[in-house]
Amino acid sequence: MGMRLPGKALIVFSLLSFITALSDVSARQNSDESDIPRVHTQVRLPNIHPGRDAIYSYAKQLLFNALTVTEKEYGTFEFIISEQESPQQRQLRSLEHDMLDVTWSVTSKDREAYFQPIRIPIMAGLYGKRVLLIAGDDTRFSKNIDIDTLRNFRAALGYDWPDTAIFRHAQIPVLETNYRASFKMVADGFADMFPRSVMEVKEEMSNLELSRGLQLENNLVIAYPSPVFFFVRSDNQPLAKRITDGLLQLIETGSFQQLLLSQEGYQESLALMEGRTTINIDNPLLNEESRMALETFVPRLTRLKNTPEQESPDEQDSKQTKKEL
Repeated sequence: MGMRLPGKALIVFSLLSFITALSDVSARQNSDESDIPRVHTQVRLPNIHPGRDAIYSYAKQLLFNALTVTEKEYGTFEFIISEQESPQQRQLRSLEHDMLDVTWSVTSKDREAYFQPIRIPIMAGLYGKRVLLIAGDDTRFSKNIDIDTLRNFRAALGYDWPDTAIFRHAQIPVLETNYRASFKMVADGFADMFPRSVMEVKEEMSNLELSRGLQLENNLVIAYPSPVFFFVRSDNQPLAKRITDGLLQLIETGSFQQLLLSQEGYQESLALMEGRTTINIDNPLLNEESRMALETFVPRLTRLKNTPEQESPDEQDSKQTKKEL
C-alpha cells in the first residue's frame, strides 16, 4: 500500500505536478504537435472600469503576451473589447453567459465554483494589501489603531465583493454599495473608510471626480491573502490551458516578472506600504489550492530572473509592526 500524504502536502504536490505538466512545452510539442488545432481565436475582454486604467492595461498586456508566446502551438488570436465599461459582477455574469471569454478578478470559493481560474496570481498578492480612503476632515485615524479599534468604524464596500465578506468575517461593519457610490458614502459621512488596494489607490485619488472630499489615511495597511486570477468559463478548458502555458513560459523567461516590476503602480505600492502598521485579517473565502498558489508563485514573481532574491510584499510585512487578528 502506498504512503498517504497529509492534506496540505497533497495539495502542494498536486499544484507542483500541475505546474510541471503544463510547463513541459517542448515535450508536448514533440509528441502532440500534430494533434493541436491551430485556429484564429477571438478573445472577448471587458472594457476599462473607471479608476483602473493602469491595472487594466497591465492585465491586458500580460494576457496578450501569454497568448502571443503560445501562437505556435495554438494559433493566432485577436482581442475583442466590450463596447461598454462594466463593474466586476457584470463582467462575471457576461463570462457566465458567453459574452466574454476572459476576465480577471480577486478569487473566492464561489467564483472558482462557477468559473475556471488560472491559479497564477497576476498582481503578486498586492490586491490583499489595503489602505484606507477616509473623509478629508476625519482625524480619528491619526491615533494608534488596532483591530479592536477598527471594528468601531464602518467600511464602504461593493455588493457581492469578496472583500465585503472578508471584512464582516473580521467583525468590521460594512455598508454595501457600488464602486462609485463608495467614494461618496465616505466623503458624506455615511461610512468611515473605503479600503483600497495599494495597486489602485493612487490612480483613484488622481481622479478628482471620484476622490473629492477624501484623503488617504497614512498609518495602516489591512492585509489578507487575496490573489487576482484570470478566469474563463468552466467549459473553456482549451483557453485555460493556453493561458496557463503562456504565463508559465513568461515566468520561465522572466518576462512576466519584468512586466510586473516595471509597472509604476507596483513600485508605488511597495513605497506606499513602507512604515505603516499592518493589521492582518483572515480570508475565509480562499481555498487551499489558491492559498498555495500565492505561496508558490509570489516569491518567483517579485524578483527578476537571475538576480539576487528580493523581498516580496509579504516578506516586507514581516518586518513591520503586525497586529494579528
